[in-house]
Amino acid sequence: MCKSISFLLIAVFLLSISASAQQRMPQASQAAKVSQTIGLSEVDISYHRPGVRGREIWGNVVKYDEVWRAGANEPTIFTFSDEATIEGKKIGAGTYRFVVVPSKTGDWTLIFNTETKNWGTVYNEKYDTLKITVKPESIPNEEWMSFSFTDLTPFSGRVVLAWEKVRLSFKVEFNTIGKVRSSVDSWQLLYGAARFALDNKTSMDEGLVWIERSIALDKNQWNVGTKAELLAQTGKPKEAIASAEEAVKIAKAKNSKADTSYLEKMIDDLKKK
Repeated sequence: MCKSISFLLIAVFLLSISASAQQRMPQASQAAKVSQTIGLSEVDISYHRPGVRGREIWGNVVKYDEVWRAGANEPTIFTFSDEATIEGKKIGAGTYRFVVVPSKTGDWTLIFNTETKNWGTVYNEKYDTLKITVKPESIPNEEWMSFSFTDLTPFSGRVVLAWEKVRLSFKVEFNTIGKVRSSVDSWQLLYGAARFALDNKTSMDEGLVWIERSIALDKNQWNVGTKAELLAQTGKPKEAIASAEEAVKIAKAKNSKADTSYLEKMIDDLKKK
């Protein structure tokens, strides 16, 4: 009896050592994560990076006209913090399996699928949420498959998948203005929203509304000066001069040595016009 118990304990101990050793072994296709903020939204990608390793990839390792997990091992996962638009098509906030169907002669199909739990090769099209097609581009050899982000703006960016000598990319857009609109509730946030509109030359009329609300909560040189800039950008030079002069007075009243040179230059430039 004692011998049986001892044997069982030894077997369990050896199995635990074996499992631990396996867990510590490096994978041929190592795990990777990449994240990007676009405006006020987040895109997170979790995947494994296969290497070329001298193999013929397209048509061999990755078959044409068959679903490829866009990585190795576990599913390649995309998470969008907010509703997004991908190449003109809407996709809800949430987590998605990402797969690719390569084509030897035409565009490649990219698929976002809501089933994310099963192993990377387990794919069921009934969970498909969004499909787009993109044209593959030729690039210098990329040994390890990668995801990256390019062409970033406060509203959009391009997701790039690169491996071997092929590059796939697609545009992701978010309703940044809508999120800004729903998040402003103090003079500072309203001021920041107005600056966002001004700096990006977008929704300028709404920027004026935001800055007026900021001024109503706490009038200061920063929001009054920004009002002057918005008025100047929207073709109202006389009103812009008046606001800039008011911003100078507010600043000097608080601190006689305050630096108002940018406001004074704005006034001079506007008067010359």
